[in-house]
Amino acid sequence: MKKISAIFICVIVLGGLRFCYYGSLTRSCIYTENEVPLTAEILSSKVRFIKQAAILRGTEPGYNCLEQMAKIPNQIVQAESARYYPNIKSDLVGADSTLELTPIKLIDVTKHGITTMDSGPGPIRHLILQDQAGVFYQVATVSLGINSGDEYLQAIGPSGAVILSPDTKLTEK
Repeated sequence: MKKISAIFICVIVLGGLRFCYYGSLTRSCIYTENEVPLTAEILSSKVRFIKQAAILRGTEPGYNCLEQMAKIPNQIVQAESARYYPNIKSDLVGADSTLELTPIKLIDVTKHGITTMDSGPGPIRHLILQDQAGVFYQVATVSLGINSGDEYLQAIGPSGAVILSPDTKLTEK
């Protein structure tokens, strides 16, 4: 009887630890993703660089367990932020770039479990873009211009040009 009790306690403790880390007993990723519809205006626009930015070549390591985000090989960040990713190859692009990006979708990435202590649960919104060659890029909307004047992307749509910032309305929600 003591053996069964010990095994039962071990299962409960290990299950509790798994739940604390992943926020679920069945999920083996600390993140979840949810697609959110973009506005018609953003979907029908083209996005261009208006200031220098960096393209990080490689997926976000923590997102490798996600179905959609793991497939996006490039991340766009402010040029100054590229230094925070010393192990990822980066290319600088500026306003003179011929790269024209098409908005494809918006994905909310939410963090779960005890790992949210360092950054909060989110969600963090990621605008997914595609270039003329079919290559995908993601940009966290919170980093579209940390400070006023730091914005580096502009959407040109039927209603005119809009500088993309964390406050830009990308969805109806």
